[in-house]
Amino acid sequence: MIPVPRRTAEQTRQLILDTAIAVAAEGGSLALTLDAVVERLPVSKGALLHHFPTKAALLEGMIDELARQHVEEVRAEAARDPEPYNRNARAAMRVSVDNPGDEKDLVLGRAALVACAIDPALARRWRAGTDVLAEDDPVDPAGRDDALMLRLLANGLWMSDLFGLFDVTPDQRRAIGALLTGPAK
Repeated sequence: MIPVPRRTAEQTRQLILDTAIAVAAEGGSLALTLDAVVERLPVSKGALLHHFPTKAALLEGMIDELARQHVEEVRAEAARDPEPYNRNARAAMRVSVDNPGDEKDLVLGRAALVACAIDPALARRWRAGTDVLAEDDPVDPAGRDDALMLRLLANGLWMSDLFGLFDVTPDQRRAIGALLTGPAK
């Protein structure tokens, strides 16, 4: 019998988070229970509780992970932009324009939004996790600072996608992106 390599604590924690995110993406915030997560895990409920002793702790971990993923996606897009000023803000807008998300992404976004609305501490965690994008985004020395406007517009487009507020065609998305950020580099 070949021994199965053991997971590290960090790998187990990440597996739990990925599974919880999948549960929320498939069923929304109401489907997210510790038992629903444990049902899909190759670890015990005790292992889950070791890493996340409560549903609130699991939600905090999920918000932190989703913020980390968002920052990673925006930074990857920003790395393609040769203009340093407001680079991350433009990248966040391009990410919103280029990635409307599939149904699982939208359900997950709604679940995260509901969790943040119910518990404002989760919204503060999201902001704390994503503020790094603003902190390392230098402002144009000529005084032009479009970063806040771009972030607000990106969030508005994201909200429209989440709730189906407007039918935005791919051509319209490209036009929005070109108008606000210039064509992708």
